[in-house]
Amino acid sequence: MILDDLLGAIQYERYLYDMLDEKPAQSRWQNVLELVGWLKRKAEADAMGLLDLVQHVALVTMLERSEEQDQDAVKLSTLHASKGLEYPHVYLLGVEEGLLPHMGRDDEDLDPAKVSDALALRVQEERRLMYVGITRAQRSLHLSWCQKRRRAREDLVREPSRFIEEMGLSTALDQKPVETMSPKSRLDALKAMLNKSG
Repeated sequence: MILDDLLGAIQYERYLYDMLDEKPAQSRWQNVLELVGWLKRKAEADAMGLLDLVQHVALVTMLERSEEQDQDAVKLSTLHASKGLEYPHVYLLGVEEGLLPHMGRDDEDLDPAKVSDALALRVQEERRLMYVGITRAQRSLHLSWCQKRRRAREDLVREPSRFIEEMGLSTALDQKPVETMSPKSRLDALKAMLNKSG
């Protein structure tokens, strides 16, 4: 079969043994052999040519992915990784100065003469990233930020991101902060919520 010729030509088995220790290489090579064996059996049993086999595998993969996407599940992602994807409900966490737009140690190392230009470029790029985040939402978008954030035993006062006001959502800034709950109270509230839906 053409797969045997392909595996021989690319020397994948040798690559695995060169790159990995013996046990992991052996395990991965065994997986490849099992896949090739299954493909051969499938092709023989259903009298499929290479093109038919490739189309069958592509169809099965596509159906499995669509089943996964239909599941009601929470998906965590970074803003960078969300490009091109859409979700019914999007929650952006940490929409605060210093995180979005991000200001870090890179900014401290800048040449003082070039600071304002470099920061303006950084903020512009972060603004585009924020746009990517908010446009991922199909039905609802939720933004959150902290008033205080603990870093290395020090409480730092945080400000909502400038992008919130730029989006015309400054009324959201006037909302009362969520009251903090003790872990026991939070657990009790969660139990009560689960008992209602059950």
